[in-house]
Amino acid sequence: MLALVSDLHANLEAVDAAWADLDAAGVPEVLCLGDVIGYGASPREVIERVRQRCAVCLLGNHDAALLDDREALGFNERALQAIDFSRRALDPEQESNWPLWDWLGGLVPAMAVDPGAGGEEISLVHASPRSPLMEYLLPNAGSRADRLAANFAAADHRLTFFGHTHHPGWFAEGDPEFHRAEGDGAELVLEPDRRYLINVGSVGQPRDGDPRLAFALYDGGTVRWRRLAYDNEAARRRILAAADLPDSLGDRLLAGR
Repeated sequence: MLALVSDLHANLEAVDAAWADLDAAGVPEVLCLGDVIGYGASPREVIERVRQRCAVCLLGNHDAALLDDREALGFNERALQAIDFSRRALDPEQESNWPLWDWLGGLVPAMAVDPGAGGEEISLVHASPRSPLMEYLLPNAGSRADRLAANFAAADHRLTFFGHTHHPGWFAEGDPEFHRAEGDGAELVLEPDRRYLINVGSVGQPRDGDPRLAFALYDGGTVRWRRLAYDNEAARRRILAAADLPDSLGDRLLAGR
């Protein structure tokens, strides 16, 4: 059994709740699909927790924007403000912060992982198989059959896990519908000869109308989603107390939008 988390977005309260749940369940391995920072008020603390707990972490588009302003093209004003906030919080001029920047600089947006115990190798991407850092495979992606087919063609493995859109669920090859993973315990029983693109959801900023944090558990034959309530009021207050972050970034945590 392994856990796949994504889009933590500097939300310390959500990350701590997810880690506590995984520890209580005895899940030994956690893989992070990127966007450790951005939007939230606790970039340093969340980076440190990911470094300590995750066997693998990918580069997300917000992480990339922190490293290089050119990667922030197309970001809205709120996202840009959050990147600036994160850069100040992780002041690269302070030597004590250099290990954090070195770690971020070593991340990549896609990789293959062997889960061991005789399981098949899987692909991890932040965004999509054909554009691992930026493309949004939103729930309506199936309305463009060519786009979905191109991503299945670009996938190196039968199973690809991704994040980026903050919408948990999956696409199965040959089916244009996005199957939403709704509620705690939503489950996908994998057909052995079918290919899948599987969105693990967002720990730090859910956007599917459910404010509970989301992540996925994978055991080789089944993917199951966890939805957990956490102290999103405390996460919101932390954002409101940060003068350089828009209040709306805190307010949206209560609505899951």
